[in-house]
Amino acid sequence: MDTEEKIVNGVIYLTKRKDFFSNDYISVRKKEGRILTDIEVFKLPETETSNKNHEEWLLRKKSSKRILHYLKKRSANYSILDMGCGNGWFAHQMALHEFAHVDGLDINFEELEQATRVFKKSNLKFIYADIFEAETSLKNKYDIITLNASIQYFENIDRLIMTLKTFLKDNGEIHILDSPFYDESEIENAKKRTQQYYKRVGAPSMSNYYFHHSIEKIENFEIMYSPSNNIFKKIIQEKDSPFKWLRYII
Repeated sequence: MDTEEKIVNGVIYLTKRKDFFSNDYISVRKKEGRILTDIEVFKLPETETSNKNHEEWLLRKKSSKRILHYLKKRSANYSILDMGCGNGWFAHQMALHEFAHVDGLDINFEELEQATRVFKKSNLKFIYADIFEAETSLKNKYDIITLNASIQYFENIDRLIMTLKTFLKDNGEIHILDSPFYDESEIENAKKRTQQYYKRVGAPSMSNYYFHHSIEKIENFEIMYSPSNNIFKKIIQEKDSPFKWLRYII
C-alpha cells in the first residue's frame, strides 16, 4: 500500500523505512571494502589501484560504458529508474546525459543519503521505497528501468519483472547488467557457496537476502552483450564483464 511521500535528509520516502536488511547489508559492505568516502563515490566507476575492489570496478566501468552509449542514442526527455541504486554512482552516470531524468531507488537509507550528498543534479533524485508497496506511485512513469548488480537481492524474479512492467510507459525497456544467473543444476551449489561466504565474513544472516536465479527465468530477454560471444577479447586476453547485459521491451 502506498504511503504519503516525505523527504528525509534529501531522500524521498514512498514507503515506511525498514531496517532489517540495511543493517546486515552495510555490515558486509564494510568488511568487503565497499563503503567508500563521498569523494571516492563521486569518482566511481574510477577507483585508485589501492581500492580493494579495483579490478572489479575496471570491469564494471566497461559494462556501464556499453549501456551509457546505448542510452545516449535515445531521443530527448525520457525517464529512467535505477533499481537498487546503492550509493547512486550509476544513476549519476546516466544523469550526466542531460536529456534524461533519473530516479535512483533503493531500500538502503544510508547509501541513499550518501548519494544525495554526493550527486546534486536537477535531473537526478533518490527514492526509498519497497516497490511492492509503492506500485501506484510508480505506475507508468518510466521509459527505462535498469538493474545493475541488484537482481540477486530480489527473491521472486517473476514477481519483480511483472511489477517493473507496470512502472513502464508504452514500449518501455528493462535492462539487467552485472548480475549473476545460473543453470538450474548449478543453483544448489551456488547457494552453499553464498552461505559459506557470509558465514566466513561474520554475517550469516545475509544469505537470507541473497538469491540465485535460473537463466531460464529471463529467457524472454534479448542478449545485448555476452562474454561468451566476445571472441576477440578472449583472443587478446582482455578482461571484461563475466555477466550478460539483457534487455526486455514491453
